[in-house]
Amino acid sequence: MDVTTKHLIVEKAKSSKITQVDFNHLPFGEYFTDHMFICDYKDGQWQTPKIMPYQPLMMEPSARVFHYGQAVFEGMKAYKDDNGGIWMFRPDENFKRINRSSERLAMPAFPEEYFFEGLKTLLTLDQEWIKPGVGNSLYIRPFVIASHPGIIASPA
Repeated sequence: MDVTTKHLIVEKAKSSKITQVDFNHLPFGEYFTDHMFICDYKDGQWQTPKIMPYQPLMMEPSARVFHYGQAVFEGMKAYKDDNGGIWMFRPDENFKRINRSSERLAMPAFPEEYFFEGLKTLLTLDQEWIKPGVGNSLYIRPFVIASHPGIIASPA
């Protein structure tokens, strides 16, 4: 079922890949949750953000990220306590940092409402991927890339 929240369109995965994961032997960076957050920037504004089933991204070979390295990323972790509550360490600082980095590369700042609404919704949808216990967490890698085609150095 697809859902629209205040600023967000949500398309849920038809089935989960979680049963394919051995959480007792979990190498970093090799398994990915059922959903991803995506938001396009065009015509001078951010479009409606979406959460959708995890899938490949389609881009032009001339996307500026490939030719000028216009990309920034952050890394943060979500933890689950013994009561099922989900916690993060200072996600507001990650948000500020990714926007500061974007600005340095002439990329547009991302709206705070979109970031946190998307993050909360994504963690709620994929909460079964966050296991309680010491040493367990879900790593989240937000990134911004210049996907506009063109082999010319310019703001994204």
